[in-house]
Parts: sequence; C-alpha cells; structure tokens
Amino acid sequence: MRTGTALAALFLAACRGETAGGGTEAPLAIGVGAIPGSPGYAQVVRGVELAVERLNATGGLRFAVRLPDRDATTAVRVAQQLRDDPRVIAVVGHPESGNTIEVMPIYADAAHDGANGIVAISPTASSPRLTGVSPWFFRVAPSDADAARFTARWVLDTLQARRAAIIYRNDSYGRDWASTFSTAFTQGAGSVVLRDPYLTGVVEWDAYAALVATQRPDVLLFPGDGEDALALLRALRARGVTVPFIGGDGTETMSGASDAVGAWFVAFFRAERASSAEARWFLPRYRERVRKEPDMFAALSYDAAIVIGRTVASGARTRSALRQALERVGNGAPSIDGVAGRIAFLTNHDIKGRRVVITRITGAPATAAENAP
Repeated sequence: MRTGTALAALFLAACRGETAGGGTEAPLAIGVGAIPGSPGYAQVVRGVELAVERLNATGGLRFAVRLPDRDATTAVRVAQQLRDDPRVIAVVGHPESGNTIEVMPIYADAAHDGANGIVAISPTASSPRLTGVSPWFFRVAPSDADAARFTARWVLDTLQARRAAIIYRNDSYGRDWASTFSTAFTQGAGSVVLRDPYLTGVVEWDAYAALVATQRPDVLLFPGDGEDALALLRALRARGVTVPFIGGDGTETMSGASDAVGAWFVAFFRAERASSAEARWFLPRYRERVRKEPDMFAALSYDAAIVIGRTVASGARTRSALRQALERVGNGAPSIDGVAGRIAFLTNHDIKGRRVVITRITGAPATAAENAP
C-alpha cells in the first residue's frame, strides 16, 4: 500500500491536471461512501449523479462520480478505496451511523496523522455520537438528538399524549433515540410506561404487541427500521391495538405500504415540502428518471455532493483546503442552497437549521408537522 505522503503527492498532481506520464487527469471525483447493494445505496448514487450533472452544467471545473468497486462488501473496504484514490476530492457517505463511526478513522487517515485525510459528508447518519467525531466529518441531516427532542415535544403538544411506550432497535441508533426521547418526554410531564429493545430477525412481534396492549400507552415510539415497523403494526392490528404509532427516521420505507396507513414517521426530507431553487431543478429530473418521488437518501446525498462541488469550485482544490472551507460555510462564507434548504455548518460540523418532519401515512398526499431546529 502507498504511504500517506505518496498518496498526497499523487492527489496534488491530479488537482493540477497531471498524471505520472504528464497527461491530462480525469475530472475531480466525488466518492459514493456506501456499500454496493445495501439499503439506500441506489438512492445515494442517484443523488450524487444528479448533483454532478448540475455542477458540470455550469461550466468550468468538471466533476465525476467515483463508485466503490464491486468487491467493496464492507464499509471499511469502501472507505479505504475512496481515501486511497487520488482523484477523489471528498466523499458523500456513509448513510448509516454505525458504518460512519467505524470508518471515520480511515477517512481521517489517523494512521498517518491526517496526511491523506478526506472529507466525508454523510447524507443521513444522525447519531449524536457523530457530533464533533472528526474534523473530516460533516453531515447534512439533523442529529437524532434534535429529531427525538422535537418528536417528544410534538407528541406532548399535538397528540396530547402523556403515556409513551418505546420499542427500539438495540443498536446505537435505537438506544440514542429512545434515551433522548425519554428524557425530553419526561421533562415535559410525560411518563414512559414501556421501554424495550428488539433485535432484527430474532423477535416475536406478537409478544411485543401483547406487552403494548397491557400497558395501554397513549403513543408508541418505534426507532427501528421500516420492515420491522410494518411487522409490529400488523401484530398490533391483529390484537386490536390502535395506539398512535410514530416511527423514527429509519422507518421511511414503510410509507408506501397499506399496512402503515394511519401511522406517523420522522423524516429529514419530504419532496412535497421542498421549494428551494435546487429542489426545482432536482425534483422533476429525479421523477422523470426514477419514476417515483425521491426519498431523503437521494435528496440529502444531492445536497452533500452540491456543497462539496460548489465549495471546490470556489477555490478549495485540495482535500485539506476543502475541509477548512466547509467549516466556513454559513460561518463567514455564504451558505449554499440545497434541495432540503440552505446548507450551513455549526462549529461541530453538524448541519445548521435543517428541518425535522413528522409525516402521517394516509394513502393520499401526506400531511406533516415540521420543525426547523
């Protein structure tokens, strides 16, 4: 494997348009930091591809999309490939919090004191543990802490619920969501009557439905994934339990299922509520090519790639210069328009002022409540 110093030299040559043989190098690449074939991967790719198309349409500096190789079956392998490719100026990804936490030392090139570090901007990784995790990490989705606090307030104020049950996926995402929601909900005069974890693939949903029925909560919070949410909803329905159901931001995929009608879920993007200039460019093209509405993976991946491309085009032509320039976006430098709204970063590299949306699944045009933290 090349050393960090050698890779940095190759990268600088690529930025100058040079190759080892003195020829012309390919356009600067934006890497897709996601495992090929994993949930959300196709949407992340589409979002980055459309952003690159948008950037290249303005003329001047050219960009390309760098996909992981087919043999990249782990997040670590994806990160190594992208970091070690001197054409890649920055990475969009990873979409999952757990994988992002695992690979940030690779993107930060911790083994060589950051000599070959590369910025990774996650579209959807939302764990509070990622706040300030690395100077090389940014994200364009709100933290789960913001989402959980807003959801707790919304449950108290809008649903007028005072007794909450929480069934959460037993990983960092589910535990963080459950903990933050519980704290905010109890501080607001609510009480948590049930707080139980589950493991995907090894759970009897009927037993959970029976437990919910015995506790008689006013609301059920479910920080898990979409398929598990649907399984629990079916089990609840079979027992005649009609408690209001709110899925966390990992449950958006249940929104197209008839079994989920009446349930709510938390999201960081809804196409019907997007009105920015970038949204007006992005939405019709995505709909034409994919024949459906973009989800938050696609829209926020577009935003991550757009802020990379526009910042590079403004003069940040090296990896380290890009990291420093991104820190100034919204903090001395202008914010940048995205599909989901303006992009600006806090000093800890979290997104500033991004919306949290709670949407009800009706089988008709969605209804939603939203917060701009």
